[in-house]
Amino acid sequence: MTYKPVNAKYQVVRSNFLFLKPSELLAELAQDLKSARIVPAVFIGMVMGILAVIIAFSFAAMIYSGPLAPLAIRGAGLTLWGTLMICAVSALGSTFKSVIGLTQDAPAAVMSTVAAAIAAAMAMTASADSRFMTVAATMLVSAVASGAAFLIIGRFRLANLLRFMPYPVVGGFLAGSGWLLSVGGISVMCGVSPSPETMQEMMTPAVAALWLPGVIYGVTLFALMLRWSHFLILPGSMAVATILFYVGFAVVGISIDSAKSAGFLVSGLPADGLWPAFSVSDLSLIDWAVVWRQAPGILTVVLVTVVGMLLNMSGIELGTGCDTDMNSEFTVGGAANFLAGCGGSIPGYPAISLSLLGFKTGADSRWTGLVSAAVVGAVLFVGGSVLEFFPKPLLGGLLLLLGLFFIYDWLIETRKRLPLADYGIVVSIFLVIGVFGFIQGVAFGLVATVVFFVVRFSRVPVVASSFSAANRHSLKQRPIPHRKILTAEGQRILGYELAGYLFFGSAATLVASLNEKLSTHPHPEVVIVDFKNVSGFDVSAINNFTRFVVNAAAGRTFVAFTSAPERFIDTLKAHLPGQATSFVAFFPDLDHGLEWCEERIIGGALTETATSVGSLDALFDQSVDDVIAHLERQERFEALVERLAPWIEHRDYGAGTVIMTKNLKLDALCLVVSGEATETDPDTGTRRRTFVPGDVIAAQAAFGRTTAVSTVTAAETCQVILLKQDARQLLEKEAPELAISLHVYVIQKLAC
Repeated sequence: MTYKPVNAKYQVVRSNFLFLKPSELLAELAQDLKSARIVPAVFIGMVMGILAVIIAFSFAAMIYSGPLAPLAIRGAGLTLWGTLMICAVSALGSTFKSVIGLTQDAPAAVMSTVAAAIAAAMAMTASADSRFMTVAATMLVSAVASGAAFLIIGRFRLANLLRFMPYPVVGGFLAGSGWLLSVGGISVMCGVSPSPETMQEMMTPAVAALWLPGVIYGVTLFALMLRWSHFLILPGSMAVATILFYVGFAVVGISIDSAKSAGFLVSGLPADGLWPAFSVSDLSLIDWAVVWRQAPGILTVVLVTVVGMLLNMSGIELGTGCDTDMNSEFTVGGAANFLAGCGGSIPGYPAISLSLLGFKTGADSRWTGLVSAAVVGAVLFVGGSVLEFFPKPLLGGLLLLLGLFFIYDWLIETRKRLPLADYGIVVSIFLVIGVFGFIQGVAFGLVATVVFFVVRFSRVPVVASSFSAANRHSLKQRPIPHRKILTAEGQRILGYELAGYLFFGSAATLVASLNEKLSTHPHPEVVIVDFKNVSGFDVSAINNFTRFVVNAAAGRTFVAFTSAPERFIDTLKAHLPGQATSFVAFFPDLDHGLEWCEERIIGGALTETATSVGSLDALFDQSVDDVIAHLERQERFEALVERLAPWIEHRDYGAGTVIMTKNLKLDALCLVVSGEATETDPDTGTRRRTFVPGDVIAAQAAFGRTTAVSTVTAAETCQVILLKQDARQLLEKEAPELAISLHVYVIQKLAC
């Protein structure tokens, strides 16, 4: 019978057993027990439980290898305990009902290097029991520390921050883990760690007979699973391979006992179970000084476990099409790893492939994980002598299979998805791990993370826009000759609007480009740097700007900073040498900075014009047409005002008098007849525009009631006219053609 998912898009539960009432959890389990999903849940749970036992034995064999190999069976009790705790707690608490939690390969790969260092440090001074307990204590600290990290992440809801770890760095870590798993798998098969020094020994017939079948099995299974993804391939291949081993023993004439002594079969499993793996009195055998010397390795295990948890849960989300509360998953994982660590196990987290297996076959029930945990518990507490008939090359072959998948996924497949530079980081971390070791690879990866961030972030342009005074002016209204001067001389004022965060990388790049502008022709008189959209800066950014101001001052170029925060201004002033302070200015906004720059350009140009008759004539010739056009527009406006005399009211305002305030209800059209008024935002003090004769204030009031959105103040003695709503309606009745002319004028002003 083929089982299909009961509900492939089930709603993810947002709570877990840590907060769920026991009655609610029991009710859910009872409901699933009565449903059709219990059949696939039990079947899949038993298969995955057997796989979990074998995987736990593989990890124990990898960690307790080399000089520690005689302790591997005892160490399997530790990894089985961890698998039991993580599997059971995950099954009860995860938001994904069919999740299967295990002790994991990446932490095991790192722990194998730590265990080898411990074995080397204690080789001549300690008993086998002391070495076993010291390795177990290191595993305990790693799992408890991982659990604490999980709980902190879940408690303070930091899981989403972990998603910002650069993808190539994560890929390099996992590809390197795949290499260690592959090497560890071969070491499990033959008891010899592959290296250039051991190649001759590994190629001897006796040793090659131990690892070659496992390599063939792992590579063949890898090829099959790349081509087909049926869930029976893995357990079916294990059954077939086991049968072939025993057929081979019969053909060659090797007895079971001889196969065990030769290393072809797992041996030494106690008939009465593997737990407890140590007693309270054994704790005195731990060499804590050796344990604490492994702190870098322990921290590496924690880092790899956190990253692995994030990646696997993200993969489960992707595979099921369901979202989950990642912080809740970390909380559950923290409790599971804490319990696993109490028994001396390595840490773990949910497995993608095994968790998705239950989902895809309709076994989306917590019973799937609970049945798996029951199988693991039976071997741990009752006995696992039946597993002594399991071929050891298959254990190593499974590790090799996992390693090959890691390498394929993160070293081969990522090449199709990553740019060459990013892929180079993946390969570099992989090579460092393969040549020098995992701890060195982690250190290289952390450095690569910083470099990756700096390089990428420094490429983000911090200049949102650039301009000159020739194409961007302040809001101050200027006479036509002055505007002509700005058009002609405006290139001497260069402006830059910045955005984002300024740190040493982006600031150095920006200042380098600004320094290049100092040597251009025409030589800039003022450089404006606007900070309005800058989100923050560091000290190195201020140091870069200090050097820029000094360079600009040497060439007698002024630097105007606008909208800069007080901390930036105070720190920059403190860093500037005395001779440079006279060449820097600060303004509350870009508009006022532009106005100051324009005054310098116009003042200098008028001084030069006054001393040159030819320049004065040229300026007059350039301005005459625009002046005539302006006078004609002003004459038409004055004529319109004169015709509107019966319907309008005149108002006079002294300099500094408020004409209109923000949120004021308006029911009258307002036009400036003489003087000048300024529109500002009262919340920020920013100038929005300047009104001169002929301009319309709050033009929307010409067509109905409206509300003022800003404040308007008379900049000098100012006269305006008001056309109230009732007067406008009377105008439309008594002089419709004049009303149309007024409306056309207002619309034209709005379009300007």
